[in-house]
Amino acid sequence: MKVIRSKAGKTLEIRLELDGNLIKEVEISGDFMVFPSDAIEELERKLKGRALGEHEGVVREVLRKAELVGVTEDDIIEAIWDVAGS
Repeated sequence: MKVIRSKAGKTLEIRLELDGNLIKEVEISGDFMVFPSDAIEELERKLKGRALGEHEGVVREVLRKAELVGVTEDDIIEAIWDVAGS
């Protein structure tokens, strides 16, 4: 798990398990808010089984209809890259 501070100062926690280049498990949490509240759960479901690198499109697709407070889509995309490179 990696903990990152967003530009807005909120905590973004990413736990990522890869199988080669495929996202096997992902958990996204922190002290930010998302409306509707189930958007992060939907994002986690849709990321599983996708290749790293495809995650940017998935994040943008799922979160384009959500309101994020304290983090941005870019924060989540960059955090996944950071965790994958750790």
